[in-house]
Amino acid sequence: MKKAIIAIAVLLIAGGISIGAFLYVKSDSDKKAAVEQSESADKELLSFDSKSINKVAITCPDGNYTVELNGETWILTEYTGTPFDVNQTTVQSICTFMSNLTAIENYGEIDDSKKETYGLNNPYVVTAYSNSDSYTLYLGDKSPTGNYYYGYPENKNNIYGIAASDGLSIITSRLGLKDNKIIPYKTEEIVGMELVRDGEIVYTFTYDSENNRWKLPEKYDMLTIDQTKVNEIITILTRLTAEVMLPEDENDFTTYGFDKPIAEFTIKSSDGSQKTLLFSKYGQNAVTYTHVYNKEAKQVETFYAGDLDFIEKNPADFIMKTFECSSMYSVREFEVISEDVNVKFTVNASEGWAEFDGNRLDLTNASIEGYFKNFFNLFAYVNIDGIDVDISPEFTEPLFTAKFKDLNDKESQIDFVESEENELCYIFMNGEYTGTLTNGEFITGSDSVSAAFDLLCKQAGIEK
Repeated sequence: MKKAIIAIAVLLIAGGISIGAFLYVKSDSDKKAAVEQSESADKELLSFDSKSINKVAITCPDGNYTVELNGETWILTEYTGTPFDVNQTTVQSICTFMSNLTAIENYGEIDDSKKETYGLNNPYVVTAYSNSDSYTLYLGDKSPTGNYYYGYPENKNNIYGIAASDGLSIITSRLGLKDNKIIPYKTEEIVGMELVRDGEIVYTFTYDSENNRWKLPEKYDMLTIDQTKVNEIITILTRLTAEVMLPEDENDFTTYGFDKPIAEFTIKSSDGSQKTLLFSKYGQNAVTYTHVYNKEAKQVETFYAGDLDFIEKNPADFIMKTFECSSMYSVREFEVISEDVNVKFTVNASEGWAEFDGNRLDLTNASIEGYFKNFFNLFAYVNIDGIDVDISPEFTEPLFTAKFKDLNDKESQIDFVESEENELCYIFMNGEYTGTLTNGEFITGSDSVSAAFDLLCKQAGIEK
């Protein structure tokens, strides 16, 4: 019996030791977990909703800058030096990376000695503001290994190592805050453009919001603007970003040749503001890169020259190369008057016939329709081979005249008057000079209106 009692006692003692050991180990593990949890919580430096931020203030070696959210756009409200348009991506990056910031290392309590050691005696300071709170972060030197930046938030008493990727996304400069787009406007905000070369205005475009189209000055009103080509420039301007933004220097204007620019381009916005850009071919890479000076921001940037070909264009590059007088499907009558052919047609294209001099053409016949269309289009759609809106040629005896009456009985007339320029003819519409010239070869010769008329008659079996 005593042996049994002794055995039980031994088991109880052993069990007590095991339980005690277990409880000790568990307690030690809990303490370590608590310490790790505390350290982890301590390394959580900032946490907020980045979308709640509407103001960011920055103190950096370049000066003090404050940007505020105006609608969906960050604008500069306080600054050192010349004002500038704000790089939206830079500010958004600051807000995003600050909003969930965690440290890598803890370097202990802040004191003056550590501030000097870690470059925090004159730190980069950024404060993000919401409507109810503010969050300030101080950043100093980069670590010798380049893995992190030293810094701390305002609500902490220790200095921390912050991942270099986070630091690089939060730290910026005056140059980094500047918008690197060639202009800050959106497509719908641009209402005017003007190009100047050699001190002379080359072209001026104004947006006609009532008719939703771009217009050249009044003297071009007789011409049709190719809206696609104008909009191509708008697309380039709203998307183009600088390859390089150069540090500011008060001598930039003359250093890069902007006192004698190759071009000056002004873009006007619907809010009444405008941006003026000067272009210079500077340096050994001038063929590849063009230097651009933003006059308002006093900022020099470089862009690929191929993206800036709009500064080499002329009004003629935006004009439709065909002058449309009439359409076969909208004309009721037309008459051709020239030395070689004089004929008057009645047309009903929808019913598939045309008549002249008592002869009827069956336009449902594909071959006859083709010859008729070729004949008609020679004077109804005129190729523009020259543009000169600054002259006022005299309306003399025309070499060729075409008269049209449309389905609504509206009458129009086009005349081609001989010029002194290499077989070109001035184009007059309803007795008014259009500002355009065309090659007169279609009036005489093997590809002339007369020749096309002869082929039409032959195909239709009509004796002239």
